[in-house]
Amino acid sequence: MSTFELFKIIQTSSMGRAIGGLDHLFCAAIELAHILGMLLVLSSVILVSLRLLGLGLRNQSLNRLYCATSGFIWTGLGLLVISGLLIFIPAATSYYPNEFFWIKFILLGLALLIHLTVFRNISLADMPNSIVSKLTAVLCLSLWFGVAFAGRFIGFF
Repeated sequence: MSTFELFKIIQTSSMGRAIGGLDHLFCAAIELAHILGMLLVLSSVILVSLRLLGLGLRNQSLNRLYCATSGFIWTGLGLLVISGLLIFIPAATSYYPNEFFWIKFILLGLALLIHLTVFRNISLADMPNSIVSKLTAVLCLSLWFGVAFAGRFIGFF
């Protein structure tokens, strides 16, 4: 079975047809939840990254800041997954040929990998290496903003 055939099965499933038949206001609410999820993730990543870069919140402990924002990241990711599936399922075959759709998922995988390993370990360290922490912050910001921009461009191509 090819990926396209799988996407077609997903779209024509009873769930795909049910979601596709919902009122446009419900669909707009799903889009808003998706945007809110991305805002929660990005704002949390920005705060910790600015601290790693030495550009803000210098009076805050890095460990404490990371712990305070991690709940927002997980809430945001939860919103992104649920709303993303609700957006994807009724239109799966239209996403298949879209390059930005695939770029988004590659960047998302990389962002999650870096965030849950290097970024997390550096943020929880007592005295992280300055150069490594700055490079990690830039990489993490680049990946997460790449996910957001790729997601935004899906609708244009």
